[in-house]
Amino acid sequence: MNFLNTRRAACACLLAYATLPAHAGRPMTVDDAAIVDPGQCQLETYALRADEVREFWATPACNVGGTWELAAGGAWMEDNRRTMHYGRLQAKTVFKTLDPGGWGIGLVLANQFRSGRGLDGDLSANMPLSFSLRDDSVLLHLNAGVVRMQSRRRTDASWGIGAEFKLSERNSLTAETFGRQRSGSRYQVGFAHALIPDHLQIDATWGSRMARGASEPVVTLGLVLQTN
Repeated sequence: MNFLNTRRAACACLLAYATLPAHAGRPMTVDDAAIVDPGQCQLETYALRADEVREFWATPACNVGGTWELAAGGAWMEDNRRTMHYGRLQAKTVFKTLDPGGWGIGLVLANQFRSGRGLDGDLSANMPLSFSLRDDSVLLHLNAGVVRMQSRRRTDASWGIGAEFKLSERNSLTAETFGRQRSGSRYQVGFAHALIPDHLQIDATWGSRMARGASEPVVTLGLVLQTN
């Protein structure tokens, strides 16, 4: 595969990666069955690099009315040829709260669209199911959903499985794999460190495609701000 084709493949891979169900919290892409507390807001930002492709996302989210978390984010993506801008609207709720030693389930509805095309973007619905193990020291998340690509008039299934491992009060590791029908699967590992617990976090991930001979590694660096 020549350099141009490699770059195009990376762009296509990242676009598919971006239209997977939105991650609930950095550094994971797989979602969890949890929302921010009533009256609370958070801002998630991250920079992504894959070959010659670069992305930057910023997504603020707030709990509105106690049962719904609403988010509106934006991003730019560029390579050596062009720059593109994206927006994302998301609503998330929880049907059963995830308690220590228990389980929880929720629903995430989202629309991700490219600038200049209005709201005619990729519509997604995702159901996260989470389990708390060993007094919250391990959290397991399962995702199942669908993505409707309006531009291609095509609907694909999406899935994900991931785990969070609490190392200490400030540090945690994550491991996950996720994918979408006809777009392949990826795996990813991450690390998060709370500079100020429950207020300020930095994190990083490394991931790759689950395909022989086409690894396409992706690296991200993120920052999360949270209010009370």
